[in-house]
Parts: sequence; structure tokens; C-alpha cells
Amino acid sequence: MEPDKFRESRRAINRLCKGIDLLIEQKEREASKKGHIEVSSQLDILKPQAKGEIQKRSVKNLGIKLKGLSTLIAKLKPKKKPAIKKEPKIAIVWDEERLGQLSTAFLGKVFKNMGDDKNAMVCFGTTGKGIRPSYQIEFGNNETKAFTGSGHKPQVKSFSPGTKNISQPFSHEAIDSILHGK
Repeated sequence: MEPDKFRESRRAINRLCKGIDLLIEQKEREASKKGHIEVSSQLDILKPQAKGEIQKRSVKNLGIKLKGLSTLIAKLKPKKKPAIKKEPKIAIVWDEERLGQLSTAFLGKVFKNMGDDKNAMVCFGTTGKGIRPSYQIEFGNNETKAFTGSGHKPQVKSFSPGTKNISQPFSHEAIDSILHGK
């Protein structure tokens, strides 16, 4: 191939390689792959036209450069897909009918934790599945205690007042009537 034409083709390939290098730095995996395919095809066209030792060595060096770029592209991770927005969870609405659906064993432990305090009120958590909800008891002396729903163990932190993650209060009497009405 005529030296001037070869030199121009080689420079064009080198410019494209620099572009691919920039895309790799920007972690643009797909664009880098497309650029690499384009440069490889141009090099494949140039390879058989190389005449003489200098042009053949130049084509070989370009091939080595492309192989190095290929390795760097392979190390790029694909871009993450945008997170799927989840539907907001619907809060459980607790009423006496819903409380009646809780197991007798569960309600019995809630009632036991309320003790003999007839002024005690219990509120249930509105998150989760509503099978073993956490709950909070406010006793007649204004002492508040929160319990886990699964083990009925006292929790260190109680629900904050005014939060929407807690139900309306149910009286000692209401729990007693639901429990003994089963």
C-alpha cells in the first residue's frame, strides 16, 4: 500500500483506539464494544494491504493495541438496570373482626401480657402479614411496653406516638371478649 495512504489509515485507527480508551474510562461498556468491532474491521481491511516490514510491524502493533483494549472492555461491568419501584405496602387495618382472626394462643399471650390491668390498652403493628403482629400495651399508669409478635418478648424501643405503623388502641375488655368468644 502507498505509504501516505497507509499512514492515514493507521492514524484513523489510532484515533478510534483513543476514542475507545475514553469510553473505557467512562465505563461505557456497550459503546466500547461497538467501537472495538468497528476498529477491528478496519484493521482487518488494512492487514492484507500492508507491504514491507514497517507496515506489517505497524499492523501487528495495532493488533496488540486492540487486544489490550479488548481485555479492558471485558473487565467492564454491565450497567445496572434501574431499580423497579415497589408498590407501597398496604397497612393492616385492625378492627375487632380482624383481631378475631388471630390465633387463640397469640391473643392469649397478648392478654397475659396485659395482666389484670382493666385500664390497659393494646395497639398492634400495621406492617407485615398480620399473623403475629408486634404490639404495644399502654397500662393504666401510663407506662408503655412494646412486645414482639413472634415471641411476645419485650422490646427495648416502643412505637413512637402518632406513627402510622400502629393501630387504634383496643381495651383489655375487648381483647378478653374476643379471646373468650372463640
